[in-house]
Amino acid sequence: MKRLHRLRQWLRRERQALVLRRLAARAAPAPAAGSRIVFLCEEFFHPDLRGFGGFGKTVKNIAQHFNAHTPDELRVALAIPQAMGAVSRPELRCYHDTPVLLRPQASTADAQTFDGYAQLLAGLEPKAFVSIDWYPSYLYPLCASPATPLVIWIHDPRDRAEWLRIAATPGELAFRNLGSAAELAALADEKAAAMRHLHALARREPRRIVFATTARSLVPLARSTYRLPELRAHWLPNPIELPAPDGAVLSERPSLLFLGRLDPVKRPWIAFALARRHPDVDFLIAGQSHEPGLLAPWLERYPPVPNLKLLGHVEDADKDRLLRSCWALLNTSVHEAEPVSFLEALSYAKPVISCHDPDGAVTRFGYPVGEVPGDGLDGDSLARFSAQIERLMADEPERRRKGIEGMLDTRRHHSFESFRSHLAALFEVERIA
Repeated sequence: MKRLHRLRQWLRRERQALVLRRLAARAAPAPAAGSRIVFLCEEFFHPDLRGFGGFGKTVKNIAQHFNAHTPDELRVALAIPQAMGAVSRPELRCYHDTPVLLRPQASTADAQTFDGYAQLLAGLEPKAFVSIDWYPSYLYPLCASPATPLVIWIHDPRDRAEWLRIAATPGELAFRNLGSAAELAALADEKAAAMRHLHALARREPRRIVFATTARSLVPLARSTYRLPELRAHWLPNPIELPAPDGAVLSERPSLLFLGRLDPVKRPWIAFALARRHPDVDFLIAGQSHEPGLLAPWLERYPPVPNLKLLGHVEDADKDRLLRSCWALLNTSVHEAEPVSFLEALSYAKPVISCHDPDGAVTRFGYPVGEVPGDGLDGDSLARFSAQIERLMADEPERRRKGIEGMLDTRRHHSFESFRSHLAALFEVERIA
């Protein structure tokens, strides 16, 4: 039955792809190359647009910076690729100083809807699409502008092995309403199939497709995820808004900041357990859960202790204050790529304690714990976290040195100016005019 179901899904996707190809032939021709970059992302760090995820935060930071803060020729728009019930026809709305193209919940075969969408997209005069990773939903805006080059910006590739690691985390299958690890691992198959569809279309359309990556260590995983063994990628750094370098005042008591959503993949319960082990350290938990019911048993398992502080979602001045005063960032996730939170902490000269080490950043600018699978509550994993916490508190010169070196590296490589220059170099090398 499962094979029959997957066959039907495959046939449905094939029919949809055929319809889109036929509709694309009817769409308005692509305009002359302009100066606007159109991002493809399924979120935009806004409650109306899939909430507050890391991908949306990245695109929001870039779009708002270049659209509102600088007299720069680079301008940014966003095409939300998945259908949304908020609109009844294709529509441009403004969020974060950025034009956002919304797609209604209409049939894929609705020619009038597709033509209207293609005309609005052409009006943005896209120089190139920049997609955050690659998802099947991106096919719709790409077909609406078939000659526009595409830069697939690798952020968080997950092959079958990585999905199985994630599936072993308590609560993750329930969080996703799935019954087995195999169903979660099948997401990798869908991603690879979507990449095959993209290249099949590219053979029929004059589209340039290139890859970029936020961290060089992600390229092997991207090759496995997309099943492209020859994949090569330009390095395109993830930019962040750098804080003013004025005096940060450390909290009087040692404090570690957990910054992220309180969902199973982030394993916040490890921070709860560490708080009990280290009563002399404040654990500041800044984030909220998409499914509070899944978090409740863990909160009951770890009754309140004075040094565990649940702060909820924080932004702007509150987040700035926490990053200035904390001693380090604590990351306990079962899976990460190159988190924005790492860059944010390092920009404040705060080292990172983590079991993930993208491009060796934690080894250089923090305290690596080593791989921590499963729920992370076994004695060895907690002991390794504890050892790095104790090392951080015991050696102030090392902590300051790591923080300062991390800050200098982040300012050098993760500014908006660095992003712009690397993107311009990519366009020049790849002849994207």
